[in-house]
Amino acid sequence: MCSSDLLSLALTGCGSSSATADSNEDDTGITITTTGTGTGEAATGDSVSSDDGDEGDKLDIMGESGGTADGDTGSGDCDGVTPPTATATLTGTVYAPNLEIPISGALVYLTNETPEAIPTGNYCAECVSLACDAHFAFTEPDGSFVLPAVTGNQKLVVQKGQFLRIVDYNVAAGDNIVANTVSSLPGRWDPANGLYIPKIAVFYTSDDQIENVLAKVGLGQTSASGTLVAGTEQFDHLQSADAQAAMDSPTGLDPYHIVFVPCMSQTGLGDPQGARLDNIRNYVENGGKWYVTDWANEYLENPFPNYQTFHGEGGSMDLGSYDTLGTVVDPDLLAWLNALPPELKDIGGGAPTLNALPQVNFTHNWSGIDDAPSILVEDGQGDQVEVGHHVWAEGSCGACSDSSVVRPMTTTATYGCGRMMFSTYHSTGTDLPNNRLTPQELVLFYTILEIGVCFDEPPPPPPPID
Repeated sequence: MCSSDLLSLALTGCGSSSATADSNEDDTGITITTTGTGTGEAATGDSVSSDDGDEGDKLDIMGESGGTADGDTGSGDCDGVTPPTATATLTGTVYAPNLEIPISGALVYLTNETPEAIPTGNYCAECVSLACDAHFAFTEPDGSFVLPAVTGNQKLVVQKGQFLRIVDYNVAAGDNIVANTVSSLPGRWDPANGLYIPKIAVFYTSDDQIENVLAKVGLGQTSASGTLVAGTEQFDHLQSADAQAAMDSPTGLDPYHIVFVPCMSQTGLGDPQGARLDNIRNYVENGGKWYVTDWANEYLENPFPNYQTFHGEGGSMDLGSYDTLGTVVDPDLLAWLNALPPELKDIGGGAPTLNALPQVNFTHNWSGIDDAPSILVEDGQGDQVEVGHHVWAEGSCGACSDSSVVRPMTTTATYGCGRMMFSTYHSTGTDLPNNRLTPQELVLFYTILEIGVCFDEPPPPPPPID
């Protein structure tokens, strides 16, 4: 992946924009790792790579909100590359497809080459490679970016996971204000026009209607009450028979980058077992993103029992509904929530707000996690890599026997080249109809973007399953 004149950007992060050559990790969360040839790889957030800092050299990502990759005095592949003098600056904001929700940690860069397309189905996402002298920026928590540039006709590229927009852009000398419609994530799959979105499947349920959340962020049209207008969705909405068929086929899940398995009490899918378990694990290992909520907990526990212990295991893991005042514990998620405009923090109508961060009222919880242990696997370099659950938000479980214990509520984990995600609560939050997202819907959207980002190559192997 990393040729002699390329900087590899591991887009696993959240709102980071700068790093130094003096340490492996700065306070923004960017980690500089090195390969055996000294090629620098900048990884933000939960990187799956590790580096003892003794080999190779570190590459700079220059500037507070943008810059060029330039090697230091070591023996790295980018050493001695002189970046072009910037004669222009691009400023703008990356939003969700609905042009309202800012996107943190998106990559924005200029290139004279056509970037690689997003594959149409499940794949192991390799990190973006840029020329050593390429100008690039990561968006801040409020979605803004400042990108140094040279003048002339180029391609402006915006990417976050499988969301990718490529447009021709004529950079003029001096300041260039990039229109939101040019800099934001696309809302449809249209490769002929440089637009890519994740291929998504949503299993049907009458309870936890994730399709409405996806429509609200711009992957479909919504009614006045905030529900998906049928036929406008830019994803597959699978009824029970089709969802079962997809899981029962060794390749049935492969067309999708992300599969949503919401609260399953109304769909009649039953517990995953037999070949279905192997198919789910193979899908995730090969790069799939598997998202499960509350009463569908068996769709996480049965395929991946090592990763967590649900309250009530051995009996019923499906608890009665409860609300709880949770706490956002991931610093990048918290920075993004804090940076949201007031109208997105408080949507009115009695819905929970984001006015008391880091605390958030999470409603309609139906599960509890007793334990999310550390899971270490050995990577190709003999280093131990953590692949167990990363906790984004936590809180007490009012329906659990030990209700005062603080537990994980929103988690993600790695299995091979893919990821799993779980929330103890309904993604759709309150029953309040609204065309804007509730706090827990915003958390859902943020973590959807984070599970879609790339891995360093090669990814760590999956751990043995008991």
